[in-house]
Amino acid sequence: MKPFKTKFTKILTGLGVTAALLLSIPSPAVSQEALPGKGEVVLEKAGEIELGDLIQQWASEMDHVYAETRIQAKDSNKKIFERLGINDKAFVRYVNSIKGKENPFARLQKGRLIQARLTPTGEVISLRVFRPIDSLSRDVAYFQVSKESGKFKHANLKSEIDAFPIASSAVIKTTLESAAVSANIPANVLAQIKERLSTSMDVNKGVATGDSFSVIYERRQIDGADLGSGKLLAIEYFSKGKTIDSYWYEGEGVEGYFDSEGNNTDITFLRMPCEARVTSTFNRVRKHPVTGRLRPHWGVDLGAPRGTPVYAAGDGVISSKKYQRRGYGYWLELTHAGGYKSLYAHLSKYAPGMAEGVKVKKGQLIGYVGTSGMVTGPHLHYELKKDGQQINPLIADLRTGENLKDDALEDYKLAISPMRRQIAMLSRLQLAQNSASTGSD
Repeated sequence: MKPFKTKFTKILTGLGVTAALLLSIPSPAVSQEALPGKGEVVLEKAGEIELGDLIQQWASEMDHVYAETRIQAKDSNKKIFERLGINDKAFVRYVNSIKGKENPFARLQKGRLIQARLTPTGEVISLRVFRPIDSLSRDVAYFQVSKESGKFKHANLKSEIDAFPIASSAVIKTTLESAAVSANIPANVLAQIKERLSTSMDVNKGVATGDSFSVIYERRQIDGADLGSGKLLAIEYFSKGKTIDSYWYEGEGVEGYFDSEGNNTDITFLRMPCEARVTSTFNRVRKHPVTGRLRPHWGVDLGAPRGTPVYAAGDGVISSKKYQRRGYGYWLELTHAGGYKSLYAHLSKYAPGMAEGVKVKKGQLIGYVGTSGMVTGPHLHYELKKDGQQINPLIADLRTGENLKDDALEDYKLAISPMRRQIAMLSRLQLAQNSASTGSD
């Protein structure tokens, strides 16, 4: 199993300074003598300090600081550079001199992440404009302007992402979504949680007040700059004496999600390839909202705002990319192994690089929700076929992976044991916190 990387980076961004406790997951190779004793939890309480003094101390000790922002609607280069704290006329002149499509500041795209490395006086050491990043990517592409020997230069680059684990726990009081928000769990991690739970329960109806869950997920960086959250590494969900668990594992010739006994919990396809709500179900007889005619609805409609990212439901090849004005609008069809096909319709646009014959991975960005074709509002029409026959992606049994056995199972249990210890500790802390809260009422 690949060891998890754990890093602690001091980052000063804009006017805000945030301190966080990161729970590190040791490699399975770490000696048991090096680990805390069973049931032993050591907490250190920091003394009170003046935040202004801390910032001044850090600034005096550091030869650079990081600042970041995202491109907003009606943004301008001037506004972006001011938000980043850039005070560098030579840099602005250089950026304005870059011609054509190569310059991301010539045509600002809303939502793009920008990170700058600056001197304490606001001069640019380097600046990166990142391309869209999905939670499964191992590397990231970006446009970079950097200063070397007193001169600026620019290039399109790609770098490997560093990842370290974050642990979090929550008790459900109303909904799974609100519990995730209270625990500061990012939206893309919540989507992965729902996907993992969907193999064993109905995440829309099966969640109950008093249920609890603990998760471990990746936080990603590049050269110390934060890129947000990534892959869900582990989840344990507790409900009325029942536990649903799933852990990410990479072993010799195998990778995927498995429960504590090594049973494969992976599903071949995403049940919902975008963050959305079901607005129309799989139905053999449905009144079409535009034509009014009764006809089968061989897929599910997922309502979401225009521009919501759409991801490939599984590994496959783009077999069709077409436009149909009186029907699906802009749509894609993917061909997968095992006789499966998936279709994504009414897109507003495709992700860069999408073309017939291109291979895509499960969870890869392929397009965006839109209103193209015959629709009454923005949504994704999603179909899944098996050997030419449409199946309901929301309820079909899509688990096709093999369970772990013998040496692989033994290696797996050793590999996930640090995560299980972290989650056990989280659960104890959550229980103590709940007891204290109940006692104070």
